[in-house]
Amino acid sequence: MSKSELRLKALESRRSLPPERLEELSRAVQARLEGLPYYNRAKVVASYVAKRHEVRTQGIIESALSSGKKVIVPKTNLLTKRLTFHHIKSLSELSPGAFGILEPGPRAKPAPLSEADVVLVPVVAWDGRGHRLGYGRGYFDRELKSKGKAVSVGLALESQRFESVPQSFHDVPLEAIVTEDRALMFGGNVK
Repeated sequence: MSKSELRLKALESRRSLPPERLEELSRAVQARLEGLPYYNRAKVVASYVAKRHEVRTQGIIESALSSGKKVIVPKTNLLTKRLTFHHIKSLSELSPGAFGILEPGPRAKPAPLSEADVVLVPVVAWDGRGHRLGYGRGYFDRELKSKGKAVSVGLALESQRFESVPQSFHDVPLEAIVTEDRALMFGGNVK
């Protein structure tokens, strides 16, 4: 199956979930993530802000902030096709940006991704080797190359798992994937 065929199949499956079921599964993903030692030790968490049918991150972000962690979230630059990360202190600081995704405002303090201890990454499809498929624009793959010692964690649902996800030379494998049922580690910076 090609990347585009796999992406379409995975997105159709995810879109078929009723919103209340997605919320329930997202809470299970959050609980599993928050039970992991490397996440608990993290002082700075970089997180995507969930849109539409993605594993919800708003609860994770609020919980991280209330527990004293610093949170940085991405802002999309459509001209450079890059993400920049910025500190936030509340979800109320976010407003719709590129692709309708909530992003920090112009006064949000920028932060290098290498400042993070954990990077939460959106997933369209994944496999048991830590390979992920995103939306096909490469935004997260480009930035993951500059993450330093941060652990890259894909937040996904079991229904998004496939036997094998095709890879290109620019794709960056994840070091962990957390679903509603399990947390898988693939090495790298996971300790």
